[in-house]
Amino acid sequence: MTKLWAVIPAGGAGLRYGSETPKQFITVAGLTVLEHVLKAFLVLNVFESIVVPVPSEDINFHGLTGAKDESIVSIAGGLERADSVYAGLDWIRAQGAGDDDWVFVHDAARPLITGNELKVLLGAINTPDCPGVVLGMPASDTLKRIDQKRGHGGGSGIQIAETIDRTDLWHAMTPQVFQLSGLIEALDQMKASGLFVTDEAQAMEATGNMPWLVQGLRSNIKLTYPEDLKLIEAILSSRQEVST
Repeated sequence: MTKLWAVIPAGGAGLRYGSETPKQFITVAGLTVLEHVLKAFLVLNVFESIVVPVPSEDINFHGLTGAKDESIVSIAGGLERADSVYAGLDWIRAQGAGDDDWVFVHDAARPLITGNELKVLLGAINTPDCPGVVLGMPASDTLKRIDQKRGHGGGSGIQIAETIDRTDLWHAMTPQVFQLSGLIEALDQMKASGLFVTDEAQAMEATGNMPWLVQGLRSNIKLTYPEDLKLIEAILSSRQEVST
């Protein structure tokens, strides 16, 4: 029987966020960012294990109350996101997982993921011949490409090179869901070729396996910059008020 697993890479230092504490361990609305993520995954009660790759010298994860569930396992991650994801996949394979088992990969810094979005992804992978699926959102803003060679314009502005047609363009989010053997093979090929990928779907695409996109919620933002935290806190607080 096909099983479900999750990998939540939590090894990032959050350099763009600019905090001494990695952003996944920042407290917001009563829990750390990572604990909100784990809570959303645990509620479904469908995963064999939720694997959290953390830095080998990590001092944050094991003190989390929300990480005590027996289905949550921490392992040593890698230098890059892809390395941490691969470590998680390798651990899952070592547990005897089948090649066709599905793995949900989710950013540790996306605490606003909802149970309904996870259920949409579950529905997609239960569709015959699903090649893998990515949660996303159609681009709604006008997109500009900048010209790095021209440098900055006046003041602190950056010069625009062109406007890009946003028709058919989507923002890729997480979770991204793929079968175990296919994702390991794709990451192996990317590593062998020396190509850097920013998400799992890009690795799959490079091997000719084009995933599906399913629309998620625009609220499923990633904590990247300090100003994101206030928005995340407001949304989480409003959800807590509704639930009580």
